[in-house]
Amino acid sequence: MTIVPNLNTFRQLAITSIAVFAILPASLADAQTQSSDREQQARAKWTPVRGAQTSASSRQPSPKGVQRTATTKKKVLKPTDSAAPQGMVTQASHRVTSHAIPTPPPMGETVIYDGEYIEPGYVEPGYVDMSCDAIGPSCGCEGAGCDAIGCDARSSCGPNCGCSLCGELAGGRAWRPAITLSLPQDGYISFEALNFWTDGMNVPALVTQSMPGAISGRSEAGVLPGATVLYGGGDILDDSRTGGRLKFGFWFDSCHTVGLAAEYLELEREDESFSASSTGDPILARPFYNVTTGMNDSELIAFNDGQIALNGTVSVQAYTEMVGGAFSLRFLKSCDEGCRPPILFANTNRYCSRSEFRLGYRFMELNEGVSIHEDLLSTGTNPGSFDITDAFDTENRFNGVDLGWSNRIVRGYWSLESLIRIAVGNTNQIVRINGSTSIDDGAAQSGGLLALTNQGTFEQDEFSVLPEFNLTLGYQLTDHLKATIGYTGIYWSNVVRPGEHIPTAINPDFLPPALSSTDAYPMFAFNTTDYWANGITYGLEYRW
Repeated sequence: MTIVPNLNTFRQLAITSIAVFAILPASLADAQTQSSDREQQARAKWTPVRGAQTSASSRQPSPKGVQRTATTKKKVLKPTDSAAPQGMVTQASHRVTSHAIPTPPPMGETVIYDGEYIEPGYVEPGYVDMSCDAIGPSCGCEGAGCDAIGCDARSSCGPNCGCSLCGELAGGRAWRPAITLSLPQDGYISFEALNFWTDGMNVPALVTQSMPGAISGRSEAGVLPGATVLYGGGDILDDSRTGGRLKFGFWFDSCHTVGLAAEYLELEREDESFSASSTGDPILARPFYNVTTGMNDSELIAFNDGQIALNGTVSVQAYTEMVGGAFSLRFLKSCDEGCRPPILFANTNRYCSRSEFRLGYRFMELNEGVSIHEDLLSTGTNPGSFDITDAFDTENRFNGVDLGWSNRIVRGYWSLESLIRIAVGNTNQIVRINGSTSIDDGAAQSGGLLALTNQGTFEQDEFSVLPEFNLTLGYQLTDHLKATIGYTGIYWSNVVRPGEHIPTAINPDFLPPALSSTDAYPMFAFNTTDYWANGITYGLEYRW
């Protein structure tokens, strides 16, 4: 069957096509106009947050893929984007997001990716470049750049601790316990060499000498006051002594407000000896006061008058040694930093100061002794040999609560630190007195010359105070190592010493072999005194 097209049908299709092609461009134009109006309205409502006063901590983290630094960043556009605003850099590798792009900021503003603004100088949390060198000239005196985050006198910015890290090396991490052996974090260790002078030991006259032609007889041989004192009659062991002091400590927190300190001090043992021998010229003797006659007397060591032929040797040994230590907690009480000149400095460079209170435990030990030994040989009317020994030893052990206050001033590489402390507690005192005599190499008998009825071991506890003063000047060689030189003074009340317990008055009837007598003399009694030590210190301190 043949189909004949209808002319009216073609005419209707043609009119419809023309109408569609005429209406479509106009609709597209209206859609573009409406989209442009919506974009302009979105731009008008969008307001960027700006201003240098906004704190870094108030910023929200950037979307994934966005980086923030303190340096200026510019928005990146594709090369296909038209008309990049002035001051922006194009880069083909970055894709522009599909959401509305804000109006470019004024010159000098900082822009990050994805159309988000940040203020100039913004630092992302966790950014580690905290050094003053990175901040620049603002880290000088009263520089706001450093004062805002804390800066010590050596121009190194601390971890937001303000002035508390004055002269301290900040590790940035607090102390943590460890099962394995390891050094605590933020700690220090130092060693100081000591050159001290100590309180001499006062002893009575122990050995005397007389010239045969200067005396009228036995009653004046070696007897005071006419005889010459060879040893004793004043202070002994009063020369300078060397020693050492070791210090160790660490901090519990990164800002160094609470810490633990320990130290150990030791003065080397000082020994002193004396010896004299004679066959009778000169005359040697040991003086004493005879309570039975009420007069000065002596025991002969070397004497020869025709009837008494005595020769011999006498020797004296004396020693002293001291050790001590302490454990204490350190608490930061105040700190300051600025540019006004302290008392000891004339210029106006940056300085800082730090004061601490200390509370802890302290111990000290002082051991001393004096011994006298005689080796005699008689060839006269009463021949024989004699070996006589007297020994006097004392021990002092202090234990008490230690309170202290320290202050440190730091300027540049120099530091000046003072420490005043006082320990209050108990001193355990022990006195040992022993004497022996051997005749003709026989068995030793109890008693010498001055150690007779006062022999024994005696002990008591006595209240004591032990103040100490330290002044230390330091110079920072490196960030970790400091050289120091200073002064230390120590005082100790209520101690016992050998010289105070050597008697000068005896009853000769108790000399071995002892005679029967009811007047026992000497009798023991505690005699306390004071002790001091002071001197120069110099050493090195290492911090980590």
